[in-house]
Amino acid sequence: MNHEIFRERYKRFSEEDEAIQLSINTIIAFEHYIEKDIEESTLDDLKAYMNHLIITNANKYNNVIHIARYYYYVDMKDHYIQMTKYFNTLGVLENIVDRIELYGSKELKDKVLQDIELPPFLSDSTDMPHYTKRFLDILNKHIPQDTCNHILAGNNHGIPKESFDQEKQYYNEASSFKEYLLDKHARKVQELTDYYNNNQIWFEQVITPDVIEFVKDNPEILGGTIKDDKLYITKIPYDINNFLNAENDTLARYYACHCSFVRENIKQETEDIPKEWCYCSGGFAKYPFEVLFDQELDVKLLTTPLDGQRLCRFEIDLSNVDYKK
Repeated sequence: MNHEIFRERYKRFSEEDEAIQLSINTIIAFEHYIEKDIEESTLDDLKAYMNHLIITNANKYNNVIHIARYYYYVDMKDHYIQMTKYFNTLGVLENIVDRIELYGSKELKDKVLQDIELPPFLSDSTDMPHYTKRFLDILNKHIPQDTCNHILAGNNHGIPKESFDQEKQYYNEASSFKEYLLDKHARKVQELTDYYNNNQIWFEQVITPDVIEFVKDNPEILGGTIKDDKLYITKIPYDINNFLNAENDTLARYYACHCSFVRENIKQETEDIPKEWCYCSGGFAKYPFEVLFDQELDVKLLTTPLDGQRLCRFEIDLSNVDYKK
């Protein structure tokens, strides 16, 4: 590995030399396991090492986050994206379980916990549909479907409210909510353009001119449209380049899906996972607007790749919100 580039980047975090060396050591441990330099590693090497960490009970965040960052620093895009898949599941099911108390009781939550089996951190995405199906079965065993939908539709990734402070300012400065949505979409298109011009990964995505045009032509993606007090949101496909070039509907649905818990099942079809699981994604879609309006919102699942559609689309009810019209 290139120690110098790693140290230079971590110095920006105001890390002490000793702490930086401990971080480097986690990469060295990976290199020792695969018996090659990290820059020569394959995706199969990564998967094997993650499995090794699970088996040895060393599947801890601090044992892998520095590997992910190094891949980002040296522009190994495919490897970095593979690492993000492991982090995308971290704490999500636990947060869903915690929400049971909001719509039930601690006793109900404890009953659910007695039955469920949570996947180990760093589990491969091909294993996740089994855990997801079992998790949903247990929820539905104890809780009515409508209540389950509300439980699933939370801020399950634990995004801080402060992340949307700038968006609140944009909204406050807009003359109407519609104007805010148009401005948000335009800003996001420009953001994608900037990432493309700088050859940077945007979250888990490589940005191309086709991606920019696709988003530009779809105001519900990274923006939203409002009609009759209903806000409509469509999620940007997860692997948008492959989505745009997919040879069939199955592959398009697969590349559209963001969810590491069910994505592989679109191709494998090993588990019968109901579309209601995607209320979890609905929670992610509505949370920025809950912060904006400082109240919980109801979301309705309209379409999902899990149910044969190409895109995730949601309707968010604003009929009880005092927003700028």
